[in-house]
Amino acid sequence: MKAKPSTHSEADLALRAAWLSYVGGYTQTQIADRLKVSRMKVHRLVAMAHDMGAVQVFIDGSPEDLLQLEDQLRQRMGLEECILVPSVTEDAANPEINLGRAAAHYLKSRLESSEVNVLGLGWGRSLSEMVNALPDMDCSDVRMVPVLGSVVRKMALNPYDVIHRLVDRTGGEGYLLPVPLFADTEQHRDVLMAQRSVQDVMGIAVEADLTMVGLGAVPDQGHSLLMELGELDERDAASLREVGAAAEILGQFLDANGQRVECEINQRTLGLSLDQLQHHHIVAVAGGMEKVNAILAVLRSGLLKGLITDENVARRILALWDDTASKTSTR
Repeated sequence: MKAKPSTHSEADLALRAAWLSYVGGYTQTQIADRLKVSRMKVHRLVAMAHDMGAVQVFIDGSPEDLLQLEDQLRQRMGLEECILVPSVTEDAANPEINLGRAAAHYLKSRLESSEVNVLGLGWGRSLSEMVNALPDMDCSDVRMVPVLGSVVRKMALNPYDVIHRLVDRTGGEGYLLPVPLFADTEQHRDVLMAQRSVQDVMGIAVEADLTMVGLGAVPDQGHSLLMELGELDERDAASLREVGAAAEILGQFLDANGQRVECEINQRTLGLSLDQLQHHHIVAVAGGMEKVNAILAVLRSGLLKGLITDENVARRILALWDDTASKTSTR
């Protein structure tokens, strides 16, 4: 029998503690400080939320205003799919958890549909959280493959680790692309891409029915995970500034209009080309206000079929889009 809270206020407190823990990503100490209770009390409140049946892997449904916002973004940007999550506060310990849960819900439904035979994967924190939130499934017939170099310095975020954990959850067949995200030179890239083992994996990746990716801001325009991991340095950042880069998708840099910029870094990226990706059903998982310009740039590229982001980003993108359209119409 489920435990019954003694008062309505206790139930509300339990729900608030559960939201802060599972959606906001707060630690027990942070929740205790925010709710003005002890850490032991936080533990009991979260347990109560479980007993009330309030805590599930996914939250089914969306508020009406989010559904309307999804429709607007989908229609304006020419998307086939758009999923929005409520924005958490800027001081949330791990805002990617919210996006990761929504992405896991979407991926679970696509895998259960049996329409995905080859799943292509990018990299990043949101995709890592997506795998964390995905329940155990039986997808032994699905091949799971990276669409870019699998070797980066931080194991928890690289494409191979994402696929390795995904295979553990689903029983799918996983593949490794045993090359770095960026080669040292364009010539090194050509040599690595010509390897038989790389060509074999690329031959599978190009057939992906669904490709899940993260999006990145460029240095100086928002937090750059590539800079954090040491994949880019200050010289790279300077060259990206010079060519007007505004977004990164799968190691490729685009300008504000969604066009691939001409820079040496783009010549060193290992993985599927943007031309090859044009034929993929790409769904991006990215949020946070510092990524607004990057997300808008990738939307303008026409590469995306779907977007999973947060409500604040969606509202800002629509505002920027309308502002641009207004200025264009008055010229």
